[in-house]
Amino acid sequence: MKRLIVYDLDGTLVDTLQDITNAANHMLKRLQRPPLAAERVRRFVGRGVAQLVAECLATDDAQRITEGLAIYRAHYREHLVDHSRLYPGARELLEHFRNRAQAVITNKPNPDSRELLRRLGVADYFLDIIGGDGPYPKKPDPAALQSTMERASASADETLLIGDSPIDVETGRRAGVPTVTVSHGLADAAELAAAHPDLAVDDFGELLGLAKSRGW
Repeated sequence: MKRLIVYDLDGTLVDTLQDITNAANHMLKRLQRPPLAAERVRRFVGRGVAQLVAECLATDDAQRITEGLAIYRAHYREHLVDHSRLYPGARELLEHFRNRAQAVITNKPNPDSRELLRRLGVADYFLDIIGGDGPYPKKPDPAALQSTMERASASADETLLIGDSPIDVETGRRAGVPTVTVSHGLADAAELAAAHPDLAVDDFGELLGLAKSRGW
């Protein structure tokens, strides 16, 4: 039985792509740059908001990134749940693990991550919601995951990491924690397969069935 379940956020628990794309295109318009399609923006999600802005602007100019970041974050906070929704089966999975420790570790900053989950009605499921601007390095550094394991008194074998990207797989591998990926997320399917997660499922319904059959 697993004692600790850790989730990624964007592309794993919540489909946030449209609201992220809208904020990115608002920023690009303000900076007189052409808009990007959602399929292009999705490639930039997962390494933190500053990297997202840099990729959207195609620049490494720190001043330009700082300017874009301020515009992006102001708009995103005003439109946090215009389109963002839990993936099908997410609430049922969280309920299945209600009596275990559950946490979110994401490269998305706070307070955005906490507020997003609060407004979607699931924040109370989590022991902690650790954002990419917190006291730990961003994933794939395993420090946040290791700290959460210590807090939950859970060994690596008693922990499960659920994500949607090669970054999540690498994070789990560095911590010795088994990782399950869901293909409903934002990562390219070929890149996700090449990362060799311990287990791969299509959706939360399949993952819930797996959890029940394995006694998680």
